[in-house]
Amino acid sequence: MRIKNYFLFIFPLILLLLASCDPSSTPKEKYYSSTKSTNLQLENVKSVSIGSSKYDVASCLKKKPKFIEVTEQPPYTTYIYGESTEKYDVEFKIVNNKVSRYDLLSNKYGTEKGIHTGDSKKDVIREYGENYYEKEGTGATIIGYFDKTHKLNIEFSLDDNSKVGGILVQKINN
Repeated sequence: MRIKNYFLFIFPLILLLLASCDPSSTPKEKYYSSTKSTNLQLENVKSVSIGSSKYDVASCLKKKPKFIEVTEQPPYTTYIYGESTEKYDVEFKIVNNKVSRYDLLSNKYGTEKGIHTGDSKKDVIREYGENYYEKEGTGATIIGYFDKTHKLNIEFSLDDNSKVGGILVQKINN
């Protein structure tokens, strides 16, 4: 009897934990309707933007990626530029031969508006405006912007000192 009560208590907690870790769930969606749109149409890295072909990546960055990772389910390829797969400068996610997302982790590359890692939250807001959402991520504060017209999203991961530690630009799938 005691084991049954224990199971009835623990099982729902495990299910709740698993549901909250579901990578297909995107908590930022709850901010979408309440956040005003910001034009992100010009966002790019060395002329590579969301929707660019996989061939544009090496051509515009003037070199092949140092690392390529292939994921089968769901199918996509990651092009990584930098010292290693953990310490990289920029990473491009390629889906159906097109860039669907990119991440900037060093100050070697920046956003179209000149924001780099190491810049402050105030710098981000000065360049991108007040129409942002804010959430807590995996050990960091995230501020993000939506371009509802062009179906783009940009997020800035902030450290404890409100400095940009990483930048994510991605296509919105809705």
